[in-house]
Amino acid sequence: MIQHIVAVANLIFLGFMAWMIWRKQSSLKNLYWPTLLFKVGAGIALGVVYTYYYTIADTLAYHEDGTKLSNLARTDFASYLRFFNEAGEQYSFWHRLNFKTPRALFLSKITSVFCLLTSDNYWVISAYYSFFSFLAAWYLMKILIRLDESLKIPAIVALLLFPSIVFWTSGIMKETIAMASLYFISIIFLKIWLGERVKIAQWIVLPVACWLLWNLKYYYMAILLPVLATALMFNLFVFPYLKLKGLLVRIVLWIVIFLVPLYVASLIHPNFYPERFLTVVVDNYYDFLELSSPSDVAHFDGLEPTVTSLLIHAPKALTAALYRPWPWEVDGIFKVLAAAENVMLLLLTIGAITNWKQVVSSQHRVLLVSVIIYVVTLAIFLALSAPNFGTLIRYRVGFLPFFVMIISVNNPIISRTLAFMERTFPFLGRLTR
Repeated sequence: MIQHIVAVANLIFLGFMAWMIWRKQSSLKNLYWPTLLFKVGAGIALGVVYTYYYTIADTLAYHEDGTKLSNLARTDFASYLRFFNEAGEQYSFWHRLNFKTPRALFLSKITSVFCLLTSDNYWVISAYYSFFSFLAAWYLMKILIRLDESLKIPAIVALLLFPSIVFWTSGIMKETIAMASLYFISIIFLKIWLGERVKIAQWIVLPVACWLLWNLKYYYMAILLPVLATALMFNLFVFPYLKLKGLLVRIVLWIVIFLVPLYVASLIHPNFYPERFLTVVVDNYYDFLELSSPSDVAHFDGLEPTVTSLLIHAPKALTAALYRPWPWEVDGIFKVLAAAENVMLLLLTIGAITNWKQVVSSQHRVLLVSVIIYVVTLAIFLALSAPNFGTLIRYRVGFLPFFVMIISVNNPIISRTLAFMERTFPFLGRLTR
């Protein structure tokens, strides 16, 4: 009975917070509730799918480990606090934990805090995580619209509506908190870029977001921060003092500047040390190859830990990350859905290519180059180090929202689809006003 009361109380609190935020919206208020419910519903769907259709259920395992830690907190709170810094075999339940690797255990620790708040209710915790992820996506969408009104539909589609992005950034998953953190970092970056005031509370939350992203998906952050730093340096020091003509010249200079923060980033995690990095990528590839069905992976025959080998396989890896599995490579309903989405991505890419002149002439070319380099770099290394299609479909949410946004800008396919939908269902037009 008490558990039900706690669950209802938490849901009322979440609903109240959502309502308070909705009241403050000056635009797109009609879009807020449908997309919020879509997000929370995706988190619930994730739990249902993992419960009934997967034999290995990461999201349920995170919750199970979280409940073990919350039980420790209820009996020995001092030991619970020590566990956050001294997790190890000295704890009697250590061998019963599902996850002992640092990043997975980190999410279990976070989940344990919400277990204490919700009386270990999986579904309420899922709603919390989905809500936080939604808020980050919502405010990133809003600031992108302030940056350029033409980004309105692309941002809405990429951040709030694209099926796999919404699904894999909802519920109790590392990607949910990681992408919420990445979105928040992007918001602060864009506020600085636009010359907007960053509130004190936002400065306080920023290091927390960086800490969360680093502990959950350090490889996202290892590429994101150098990209953002390069874009800011380019905007603050190159544009004001150098009159550069030609997009190609700007891209080359951008890449040269990018190498500096990228090298610094390579020194902050052992897996990124220059002498180790390629070996780690290739070892991960062959580990996945050994554990996966041959038909369920992207094959990079002859991959070696050398720069030459990486460059040779990079185009194939990029294609795999963006568009595979193909429809003829799948079986089972969930892989079929993933393949259908990949076909949609390919069609949108073709539509974007037909409109490339308008995109290239954008006043935000520096940001465009920055986003493209982030997407391409992360996509290639994710495909090479995690070639299993099931894993890659989930991991690629680290770059997929930005890729979808790029290929959706002034895309004729998007424009015609929206026009048709608004004629058929007039109420849809009111959602984006």
